[in-house]
Amino acid sequence: MGYALFAQRKVVLDGQLNALELQQTQRSNEQYNLATQTLSLNQQMASMQASQSTELADKYEELANASGEEARASINAEIRGMEEDFQAELDEINRQIYQVSVKENTVEMQVKRLDTMVTSVQKELEAVEDAEGESIDRATAKFKGVA
Repeated sequence: MGYALFAQRKVVLDGQLNALELQQTQRSNEQYNLATQTLSLNQQMASMQASQSTELADKYEELANASGEEARASINAEIRGMEEDFQAELDEINRQIYQVSVKENTVEMQVKRLDTMVTSVQKELEAVEDAEGESIDRATAKFKGVA
């Protein structure tokens, strides 16, 4: 392989390697952002559950202190409504967490694929550099009359 071809192949491989490494960086940033989103959603859920527990405890205390069947029925209806609303909110957060998890899995597969591609291009670049070095050594030896 001529020196120009070695140089041209190295330029192409370097370009591919740079593009792949940029994609890796972008995917790593995306993974970080998704992990941050998941953490935020989990914190939101924990905060909501704590708030809901307090609100329900207050209602149950109100129910315990209520006198009369109508008052108890009204408070029970409020409790059921609160529980349904709370469950709907939790279901929405769980749905969001699931969506982020699916995105995380997709990005993780892309990162693994990119890692494999980077390794492959690095090996190919090393092989070209080694072949170029051997060719230069042979040419130098021939020039000096050693070969």
